[in-house]
Order: sequence, then C-alpha cells, then structure tokens
Amino acid sequence: MTQKDDLIVGFPLYQGCTLVDFTGATQVFAYTKGMKVIWLSNDSSVNTSEGVSVLPNYNFDYHPEIDILFIPGGSSTGVYNTMIDETYLDFIRKAAPKAKWRGSVCTGAFILAAAGILKNCEATTYWSQIPTLSLLAEKLHLEVHENYYPRYILDDKHKIFTGGGISSSLDLALELVVKIKGTEAAEATQLQIQYQPAPPTNSGIPSEAPPDIVAEQTKGGLQYAKTLMPAIEKILKS
Repeated sequence: MTQKDDLIVGFPLYQGCTLVDFTGATQVFAYTKGMKVIWLSNDSSVNTSEGVSVLPNYNFDYHPEIDILFIPGGSSTGVYNTMIDETYLDFIRKAAPKAKWRGSVCTGAFILAAAGILKNCEATTYWSQIPTLSLLAEKLHLEVHENYYPRYILDDKHKIFTGGGISSSLDLALELVVKIKGTEAAEATQLQIQYQPAPPTNSGIPSEAPPDIVAEQTKGGLQYAKTLMPAIEKILKS
C-alpha cells in the first residue's frame, strides 16, 4: 500500500445503501484539495437501494488508514441486515477510534448505533426515523429532537457527525470540509461543483410539505421502522 499524503475519507458500503448518501459526499470530498475518497466493501460489487451497482476499490482488510469514517444510510432491509452483520460492525468498531471524525448520514445512524459508536452526543437521521432513533436515546445517552430536522449535526467534543436524509450528505460533507480544511477550501469546492441548490418545490421536510404528502410518506416510514425493530431491540437489551 502506498504512502498516504491526503486525508482519507472512507465510505464502508453495504448491499442496499443509498446512492446519493455516499456519492454526493464523495463529490464534495473528491474536489477538496488534500482529501481522497475510498469506497470499501468485502463484496466485489454493491447494489444500491436505487438498483445501481457500484464497485468498491478497497475491502475491510486492505485499505489505507481512514481519517474520516462516513457511513451511508440505505433501504430498510439493507440497514437492518448491516446492523446485524458482525463482519461489518467489527470493521466499524476498529476503524472508528482511529479516525479523526466518524459518523453517518440518513439511516446510517442506526448502523453506527449497532456498532456501539453513536453514544453521548446529539444526533439526527432521516426525518421519518427520528422517532425510531429516539427509542435509543436513553440507552445510548443521545440527545434526539423530535419535530426538528437539521441537515446535519457535528459533535466537536466526540468528533461524531450525523446527517439528515439523503441530499443532506452534500451539506454535511461541506461542513466537514469547513471544520477540517477551512472556509476558503469549502468555498472553492462548492464553486467547483457549482453547488447552489434552488429546488423548484419546497417540501423537503414535513413542516414545509403538504399534509397529505406527509401522511402518505409517514406510512412508509412506519414500515421502515418496523423492519429495523428486531435490531433496535437487540441494542436495547445489550
């Protein structure tokens, strides 16, 4: 393995992880001077929740030392299966203490929790799963705010980050660049990728979306939570 000069951002992928969760953040880090992105998996290819296959370039046994460990969210079955995958969790448990920052975006927070890393901090996740994450608040000494949907939360003391749903991975990555490389570096990256979001609609969080749409999307969130519950209960009993 070659000598490392850049800060390494490692995304441990799993079957059913969400594409933008890691590709959006990858775009930010890859365009920041002095940072390099790697995708890791013990599988030769990873099928995302969108049905797109991607190719990791390292595995859990062979990779450069990771400076920023970034866990993506995924489908309910993908996240559940990873929450009970001891090979994946062991990798997280070994890599996280060595990293300068470690964290997740979207429902990757539940994987971080299953690995025993998400403790003693303020945290968030995908909007519909904030009540599910709240079930772990007392056990893990988490501060979780219901009816509050931050794009990201960074815990400077414990060097743990969590992000909201999917597209927030870009904002979270930019904020990490600010923290690690400075505002000027983040501004240069933002301009280089021309990241200036101006969506044609304004319903990205429940408080802004039409009530009927919120009600329909909440049904899916309840089913998602139901899939995770056996793994959630395992954490609560540990």
